Amino acid sequence: MKKKTLYLMLRVFISAGLIGFFIFSLAKEQGGLAAALDKFSMAFGGADITWLVPAFLAHLLGFSLVSLRWGILLRPQGVNAPFGQLFLYYFMAAFFNTFLPSTIGGDAVRAIESKKLTGDAGTSVTVIIIERLSGMLALVFIALTALAVKFNRTVGESMAGGGFVIGVLVGFACLIVLAHPAVAPKILKLTAKFLPAKVQAFLEKAYGVVSAYFKYPGSLVSALGVSVLFQLNMVAYYYFIARALNRSPDPVDFLFKAPILIFLLMTVPTVNGIGVRTYVFIQLMKFPKALALSAEAIDLGLKYIYGLLGGLVFLLYRRGERKNSKSHKSSRTSKNLKN
Repeated sequence: MKKKTLYLMLRVFISAGLIGFFIFSLAKEQGGLAAALDKFSMAFGGADITWLVPAFLAHLLGFSLVSLRWGILLRPQGVNAPFGQLFLYYFMAAFFNTFLPSTIGGDAVRAIESKKLTGDAGTSVTVIIIERLSGMLALVFIALTALAVKFNRTVGESMAGGGFVIGVLVGFACLIVLAHPAVAPKILKLTAKFLPAKVQAFLEKAYGVVSAYFKYPGSLVSALGVSVLFQLNMVAYYYFIARALNRSPDPVDFLFKAPILIFLLMTVPTVNGIGVRTYVFIQLMKFPKALALSAEAIDLGLKYIYGLLGGLVFLLYRRGERKNSKSHKSSRTSKNLKN
């Protein structure tokens, strides 16, 4: 069996296992599956639409911010991409992020489309990886800021969560050191002795892309600043969902815990994060099970709406590309006939 198939099965197993466990637990609490479904329906049906509207709009703001960040990271590579074009690519990627088992599908689409701008697949992929890492680092900064405030309130809880955040921060620090021009070339010389040629070539290409940011650190700092704004937008998005379900979480507490939810959604191998949201809402944010499942359903519902819109944009974009290609060919043919 292929590794991709096994990995997909693992994702499905984890998501199905988590959701199945929480539904079973709710059914046990309520005295049966029918009663559990009624409890869930009441929680989901009681969602306040006035809080769901800003949650829906937060997606558009998020697309705008990540498109801006992407453009900032492309500039040191000699690419001045129009904001509208990058926004279009992100919108189309939403379809593949939503309806493929992982978020990598959307990144693959962005890498393919941005190759038209960079002229090189390795550069496109590396920039997207750096973009992702800047988003994770922004989460750590947000969580650390909230942790500093929270530390004065509940030292024990802050120390427990702080260990997770500090561990991630140390990991990023190691990556920065390894990628530094004073260190990376020496590592590449060592890896050339045992890595396959294609892998080594990609690492060398990736280092060439990364080294540009050490020459132009302002671009990396700007991208990180936009990442912080984007992740704050994501925290606000989940806060709106919580308020829609008549929960009133402490803002500082939520500012600390929501980044952990977002980080886990980005890293835990599941199908579109299914089950992870419910787990964090129950275990970390202390939501009742019915409300946690409702929060998951609302989040997925909003993402599916944008995913379908992204799919429609993708179809229209491809249709426009085919028309342009045909008109270009016909114009070339007519010129050849005149000559």
